[in-house]
Amino acid sequence: MENRPVINLGGRSPAPGADAEVFQRFLKWQTEVYSPMLLKASEIVGVDHYQIVKENPEYPARVALYHYKNLIYWKTAEGTPENSAIVQEQRSWVARGIVDYIWAEAYALTKSFRSKQYPSGGNENTIIENAPIMHLEAYRLSPEEQGKYVKWFNEYGCTVFMPLFMKVPGLIGYDQYEDTGLKRAGREYMEELEYPKYLSIIYFENLNAFEDFEKSPELAGFQKVMRSVLPRRLKYEWYVQYQLVGSLRK
Repeated sequence: MENRPVINLGGRSPAPGADAEVFQRFLKWQTEVYSPMLLKASEIVGVDHYQIVKENPEYPARVALYHYKNLIYWKTAEGTPENSAIVQEQRSWVARGIVDYIWAEAYALTKSFRSKQYPSGGNENTIIENAPIMHLEAYRLSPEEQGKYVKWFNEYGCTVFMPLFMKVPGLIGYDQYEDTGLKRAGREYMEELEYPKYLSIIYFENLNAFEDFEKSPELAGFQKVMRSVLPRRLKYEWYVQYQLVGSLRK
């Protein structure tokens, strides 16, 4: 896991009763000050900011993906003076009742697929350019089911269904991640979450492409075959869409 590409998945929402204008000011600082500072001073290679498509209290209103070459780079970035300074700044926003930090977890890339229109250069990479819609998906599985799912996905999902998915119009890329159990230090969070062990992030050209994919025969076939491996009705732990707000690159 140490050498795999890593993302830090961060999620935040306005605190209950927060002034909307002040929360927007916080977001402006986040995208125009904090993220560029981290990008310049640490081992982060890129940042993507997203906002939720349809408001849902079960998910953060805003999500940021911080991209790292590997877990060693992630750990190095955590120890920079710039990161410590930003942590203190962000704590002040929390103390003032402006923002709640909800998600903060490091995920390591396990599988990466790209359509022909969005090649990755032959390297597995957490960064994908110009992907307006990001869909996050994770199942709630028992340890036994997780083992069966991973085995099936590696043997059949990757070799049979992912090539089919990459031909679906408007689908840009599909990345699967494994939870590292590590989260960014020094931040105050709403609660200690039990994060999904395996997370899929699927990128689309637009919202219509995502909605068409939901109704596609390729996805129906994937789900039908997966149910033969995991016959118990699967429940989604996460199932939510975000739209891109902006990106920064090293």
